[in-house]
Amino acid sequence: MASKLPTEVVSHMLSFLSVSDRKEAALVNTAWYEASMDPALQRDVVVKSLASDVTNGLIRRKLTHLVVNHVDNSTASINEMVKSFEYLSECLLSLSLKGCNITEGTFVKLLALCKNLTVLDLTSCNSLFMSGNLLDRKSDVSGLKESLQHVKKLSLASIRFLSDVSFNRILSVCQNVEELSLAHAQITFNSGTYYPPGIKVGTNSAVLTFHTILDFVDRQGPKLKSLNLSRTTIANCHLSELARCQNIALEELILVGCREITDSGLGQFCRQQKSLQKLDISICTEITDSGIAAIATNLTQLRSLKANKCRQITDNSVKLFKYMPLLESLELSECYELFSKGMIQGLCSGIQSKLTHLNLSCCSTLTDYFVVELTKAVPSLVHLDLGSLFNITDISVHAIAKRLKYLRFLRLAWCKELSDKGLLGLDELDDSKYETHVLDGHNGQCRCTRRHSEQGSNIFKKPSGSGGKDKKMSVGDLEAMVKNGGDLYSLSNLSGLRTLDLSSCSKFTDFGLKEAIKFKELRSLSLGMVHGMTNESIFAIARNNPSLEDVHLNQCIKITDAAVEALTSKCPRLAHLDVSSCDRLTNHTLYYVQTNCQRLRHLDVSYCSGMTSEAVDKLEVSMTGLHTVHKRLVGGTGTR
Repeated sequence: MASKLPTEVVSHMLSFLSVSDRKEAALVNTAWYEASMDPALQRDVVVKSLASDVTNGLIRRKLTHLVVNHVDNSTASINEMVKSFEYLSECLLSLSLKGCNITEGTFVKLLALCKNLTVLDLTSCNSLFMSGNLLDRKSDVSGLKESLQHVKKLSLASIRFLSDVSFNRILSVCQNVEELSLAHAQITFNSGTYYPPGIKVGTNSAVLTFHTILDFVDRQGPKLKSLNLSRTTIANCHLSELARCQNIALEELILVGCREITDSGLGQFCRQQKSLQKLDISICTEITDSGIAAIATNLTQLRSLKANKCRQITDNSVKLFKYMPLLESLELSECYELFSKGMIQGLCSGIQSKLTHLNLSCCSTLTDYFVVELTKAVPSLVHLDLGSLFNITDISVHAIAKRLKYLRFLRLAWCKELSDKGLLGLDELDDSKYETHVLDGHNGQCRCTRRHSEQGSNIFKKPSGSGGKDKKMSVGDLEAMVKNGGDLYSLSNLSGLRTLDLSSCSKFTDFGLKEAIKFKELRSLSLGMVHGMTNESIFAIARNNPSLEDVHLNQCIKITDAAVEALTSKCPRLAHLDVSSCDRLTNHTLYYVQTNCQRLRHLDVSYCSGMTSEAVDKLEVSMTGLHTVHKRLVGGTGTR
């Protein structure tokens, strides 16, 4: 019956599956394999070299997205590449030559064949721009101007030898660019030194100046939608000049690691470019509440904001997020001055939030109070990172498991207070039991205790009835509670979970892990440094999570070879395995990996004292599919 379906129908069905699921479906029969080769299903296929045997397979697949990570500049190799591109170029929409040691002549030959490219990535192609002769012939310019007329996205990131002349030449053949990346490029912002009065801007062949970039922005006008100037020395005055460019209406601006930017420059930009939908100011360490207030006040169309490591941000500005109704993605990791009160006012009040992606990793002052309110106000969350929130307890896990039914990514690493009771949902979640204290004053102090509410995690702890001390429960007690618990909200209630990180949650034991981690579609699991876990947990996890591809078990000191045998035999899709610092593992583990893991691409056995370096070397040679093997101090030689 499956073979009678039209190829187009099968391809459409496969488009709803993950890559690993499509690979499995392609094994059904020949018709389904052909359907899996649909160009629309191919994304970023990486090839090391375009030899004839590789090319034949790529031609059959009619690739639309290609990443070439190695170019041999010998005459024979170049001729083979040109021949390959004659067949591939018709369907090719996206091409990445990132880091390739490619020459000007090869570049012109290859790109002249690509008539339909929309994305061109030249990141770190330093050799291409080193001589300064790229596109110095008019014939090359005219030829590429026609073939690259459809390029909308261009990356010139991390190129050390860009100059005004080479920049203008490459942009002259890509005239319809809408997204430009100059991240980590060597840009000179003191342009006046190179262009005294009377000298035409854009003619310098030694450096890339900011005035040349401004000229391009002016010429491109409303076509330009996205600009990436991350990790450059752009300052407030330059950002203001950029904002004043005529006819531009940027939708995305990326300024990661631009440490010269302060509130005044960011505020002026926001007031003049109100059409922004995506803004990334991560690691702009001089940004404070005034900058965030300017964003919230002016950028009402903003859908994505990343302000990771902007550590001067406090509650005073976070409260204003409630005036950003379209915000879908918010990242505030390592912002240490954010407290529950301000976050609740900003994200959990007013209209129903559209947030789907939230990263609050290392915002260590947040408590259960915020997490419970968040799950009530933002049930549509798909991605949630609460790593290193040291004050949250099992109450937060219960709230997440009960309400966030669409969650696909969950990170709770280094949340030291979480226990098996949280994983299993053993305490009934009744929000009325957790009294919300009235907070007053600028600092959010509790009137009852005069302590910061964020520090008073015991507000949410129920009376134990035993002098305030929690009684340590045995496995038998937990089993009894599971049997008599009624409607429990175990972590396994998040049936659609794809990624789970519980690293360094030291209170977890075998019973909680094996009962809670049951996800048919779980792809990535991190349980590093969960010292209470033994083989028993791995046996159950391997049995209940057949789709695992990425597993981290580093420093799980109690697991043995038997655990790896179970994991590798029950999880055939395993592509990444980290068992570093697991001293009880021996060379038998390497045998199980070699026998069972035909799809393994990355293996880390560093610091495994029970293995021998000879056995690891033998494995690395025999498994040709392995891309990387980390094997530092295998066998216990040296010091860690």
